[in-house]
Amino acid sequence: MKVKELIKHLKKYNNLDDEIIVAYYSYADVCDSFDGFNQTHWQELVSRYADYEYDLIGDDLYSNAHEIINDG
Repeated sequence: MKVKELIKHLKKYNNLDDEIIVAYYSYADVCDSFDGFNQTHWQELVSRYADYEYDLIGDDLYSNAHEIINDG
């Protein structure tokens, strides 16, 4: 998801004064956890989450990244 899409989503479903809990992962967050993780791996990982349910992302992001780096 692009940052602008997230901002649009947040504005649509939340009041600007709402308090929310947010977790997000950037390339830097993930690549530091895996030796050899590169932009190609990142694009594959991002594509796996294109239509993903928000609440499930944290549960398996790292297992997917691990699978990508080891199978690539």
